[in-house]
This record gives sequence, C-alpha cells and structure tokens, in this order.
Amino acid sequence: MPEMESVSYVLVSMLTILAVLVLVTRIYRKYRMRHYEVPVYNFHKGHRFYMVDMFATPTYCNVGHDHIIHGAQCDSCGICVDDHLMKEANNRIPCKPSSTKEEQLKHHWVRGNLPLCSRCAVCKLECESRPELTDLYCCWCRRAAHDDCAAKLDVCDLGKYRQLIVPPSCVELKWVGLRGTRQRHLVVKQVKHPDIEGWTPLIVIGNRKSGNNDGELVLRHFRSLLNTPQVIDVDDIPPENGLEWCHLLPDVSFRVLVCGGDGTIGWVLNAIEKLGLKNPRVCILPLGTGNDLSRVLGWGEGYSGDVEVSEILDNVLNARPVNLDRWTIDIRHTKHFGFARPRKEVVMNNYASLGVDALVTLKFHKHRESCPSFFAHRIINKVRDFHVYECVWIICVPVCSAFFPCLILTCNFQCFLLALMSPQRLPQSGD
Repeated sequence: MPEMESVSYVLVSMLTILAVLVLVTRIYRKYRMRHYEVPVYNFHKGHRFYMVDMFATPTYCNVGHDHIIHGAQCDSCGICVDDHLMKEANNRIPCKPSSTKEEQLKHHWVRGNLPLCSRCAVCKLECESRPELTDLYCCWCRRAAHDDCAAKLDVCDLGKYRQLIVPPSCVELKWVGLRGTRQRHLVVKQVKHPDIEGWTPLIVIGNRKSGNNDGELVLRHFRSLLNTPQVIDVDDIPPENGLEWCHLLPDVSFRVLVCGGDGTIGWVLNAIEKLGLKNPRVCILPLGTGNDLSRVLGWGEGYSGDVEVSEILDNVLNARPVNLDRWTIDIRHTKHFGFARPRKEVVMNNYASLGVDALVTLKFHKHRESCPSFFAHRIINKVRDFHVYECVWIICVPVCSAFFPCLILTCNFQCFLLALMSPQRLPQSGD
C-alpha cells in the first residue's frame, strides 16, 4: 500500500507539473500574440552584404580602392568591396546606423561609386570626374559632395523623402533575449517625434518571393533609402512586427507600402484589423501574379523591374486615400450523420470565388509552394495557371453543376439560392 501511494503521489505530481507547463505556455503564447517587437539588424557587427555577379556601372572597392567587376554590396549604406575584403570592411567602415544618441543627425558619408551625373551640393560642379574612388555621398539625404566641400555640410536633413524616414536620432534600441544565445537581438524600444513638418513615416512590408522574385531587389532599394527597421520581409518575420511602429507612435499617421501580390496584401490588412489599428494608410507595389486589388486601386498591374524606387516614393507621397470594403464570409457546413465540419470564417477584400476558380487557385498555390523555382516569372505563372484551369475545368464541371444549387447566400439579411446560371431569391418567413 505505501508503494501504491508513493506511485500515485509521483503520478499526480507529474500531471500537475505538466498542467502548469501547459498553462504557462498558453499564457506566454497569448502574451506574444498581443506584444510584437520591431527587430533591428545589429549594425555594430558590420554591413548587410549581398553578392553581385557583375556591377552595372564602373565600381571601385571601398577597402582596396581597386576597380572590381563583381563582389559584395551593402544594401543599407551601399559600400562595394571585393569578395575577400568583406570582413575587413566590417572592421574599418561603419554601416548606416539605425539609432544614434546625437540630437542632430550628421551626414553618413560613403566614399566613391556615386550615381551617374552627380553634382556637388556645395559648389554645384560634377562629382567623380576621375576614374577612381573619389568624392562622397550621404546615404541618408543622397547628396553628393567633393572631398573638400563635404566639411561645409554638417547637419543632415534626410533629403527629399524626409517625411517618410524615421531619423536614427529619434530611435532608442534595447537588447532582448538571453545573453550569449542566438535568440538575443536588438529591437526598437521607443521613438521620439522628429521636428519634421507633415511627418508620415513609411513602413515597407514585402515578400522577397513574390511574383518574379523581384521582391528581394525592391526591399534592398528601400533599405538604402529608409531606416533599415522600416523595411520588413514577411518571409522572415510576420507583418505584425512591422506594424508595431503604429503602437510606438499612436498619434502619428503611418503609411504602409505592401510589396507583394494579393495574398500578401490580404495578410497585411488582416494584421491591421487584428491589431485594431485605425491610422495606417496602405499603399501597394504589385509584385504578384494577378495583382487584382492593385489594378482596382490604381497602383498598376505589376512591377516590371524598370521603375525607380524614388518614383514609387513619389507616388506614395502623392496618393489619395480611399475607403476599401472588406467582407467577412461565415462558412457553415451541413451535418451528415449528425456531424458537421468545423465552422470557418474568412475575410475577402475585393472578390471571393467558389467552385472551379477557387480550386484552380488552391492547386496553383500548392504547386508553387512545392516547386518555387518553377514559378519564378509572372508570365510563366499565368501560363501554368491557365494549364491548371483547363485540366480542372474538364474534370470538375460535372461535379460543380451539381454543387452550386446546394449553396445558399445570405446578403443584407436576404437568402439567395445560387443556381448554375443566376441567383433566385428564396421565400422568407414574412413573404
């Protein structure tokens, strides 16, 4: 008997500990669902390099000062180095900071490799007239200056797009996570309101895998123009983290530029509704295959790769806000043998499909998830979409012809029976 009591005591203790762990896990999960953080790349460690197979313009290494054809480039400050000099560049050349303790923002000068036809902001003469690493440009305001003229430019005003940039002098960071672990990283702690008239900062939320895989290139361009934490890749972190900017500055009207297809746009709109945000104005840079919502709102039918990011920012500044209707679809299944599938609720932005169209979209999505390399171009995606549609239509028309009369649509408290050709209103109790 004592042995049985000891076994029962151990079993009860284990079950109690397990129940406590499950409870703590659920509480922590709910806490995490309500508290998001804006992650920040640790610019103290070095640059955000990406490899370039061939530079499009004559380029010189910022470390060795030699002419290079291929190498690495930082997508934040823009320095270019030879392949084997990246580590030395991290030690010698500071990257564009996401946060500073200075009250006034100073120019962050980068030597050489200026844009073509750049002119000095002081003397107005052409810069980089010699084939070597010479002259400077600021990676915040994009102004160029000769070596002798740069000393006359002290305070940086962030240039043409100052209304869209969060100045690093207004950002305070903090470390989160256990010290010495890989989970330890920098996040934005708080943000001050800068002295900029009409300041409506921009949050760029994109998917580097959207459409023709142009998303990665677009996000790099935005990191070079904005403060790096303003650019969020949903392939790494959810959009709720980027939208945390709106909680850090609740009295500021943010602009949110969504770079992706209809799926990415719907994801961001759902996140805005989930977080209860009222002030962000959503802009679209279409990178998907269909881009239906983008065409409806006048943002174009697709990014072709020849549009300058500065032109996109001009469109964001000049855009006119309009209201967008969003609909909630409540799906309830009929019971069979006393059992029914779980109730489901989805949100649609501009249209919803049932039957063949929905099945084609679902099959296309599954094919793209299984073999993303086969769906790397918008035209190829449309050809494959047509092929899937043709096959599904041949197979599923007999099924759908018997399926549609079983659907009942409730709209404005009136029920309609969805027939194969046209809807027919059902008799109501008051008719």
